[in-house]
Amino acid sequence: MSDPVQVSVRQPLTNSGGPVVPAWEQGGHLDGRGNLIILVHGFNVSRTDALGSYGQFLDNLKKKFNTQTAPIAEFLWPGDEPNKIISTLSYPNQIKPAIDSGRALAAFLSGLQHSGPLVVNLVGHSLGCRVILEMLAEWTGGLQPNVFVGVVVLMAAAVVVKQVNAGGALRSAATMTLKNSVLYSEGDPVLHWTFPIGETAAGEGFFPTAVGRTGGPGATWHSPYPMSHNGVAYVHGSYWPGEESATAVAFALGGAPARITSENGVVASPPPVENSIASRATPVRNLDSRPAFG
Repeated sequence: MSDPVQVSVRQPLTNSGGPVVPAWEQGGHLDGRGNLIILVHGFNVSRTDALGSYGQFLDNLKKKFNTQTAPIAEFLWPGDEPNKIISTLSYPNQIKPAIDSGRALAAFLSGLQHSGPLVVNLVGHSLGCRVILEMLAEWTGGLQPNVFVGVVVLMAAAVVVKQVNAGGALRSAATMTLKNSVLYSEGDPVLHWTFPIGETAAGEGFFPTAVGRTGGPGATWHSPYPMSHNGVAYVHGSYWPGEESATAVAFALGGAPARITSENGVVASPPPVENSIASRATPVRNLDSRPAFG
């Protein structure tokens, strides 16, 4: 597994807060061809914390899928505030930065010089899943030649179920690829209690249900995985460091399906998928104790 490249829409030299800026690269350059895996963190996460979470996840992913060679992009976006107390309470104010960050990521990827087919695979957590869907929404009107959407994995998605249901504003984005997986937990206290309050305050619904709590809506996700560790349901901070979530992502990306037991997380019998990072072109259309969306 190659060293990841950071793609940031934070202001340079900014660890927390700040506006969304045009995307820029650090630690390397993406050449715009082949398979690309993009990781997207959630709300109330500084640059330093995001890189730490990504590192934990990639360590586990390498163990689960040691033949994976696709380049990794670690996306960094300003969904937090420098003051931790204010940051924790700022969720209603972070939805617009999430939308703007998704659009900025779409523009960056569309602007890459494509020397060959580019397959974009995305793994997000919490409000980072909204970033992903807003990015894909920019592409529902048509993709550039030789650009394809591959695997999309949404972990603990802080996205209102109604938004991705039939007729929802993000429905086309959610169903843009046939390889869409949702990792969810009904035992997630943040999505159970905090998310409905934050979304109500943001004016996006009246105490709505999160995709990442129930795995809904039905007939939307190819692979909905209820997440647990040793029989205990995942909480909101379990996903980036969790071995079970790394296993599910590895499987979605085309890794060999490890035997997953019902008491040790994910599902007893995962639904079959093709054993590759295949894509579908769409011509139209720490376990952390902080009360954060992460």
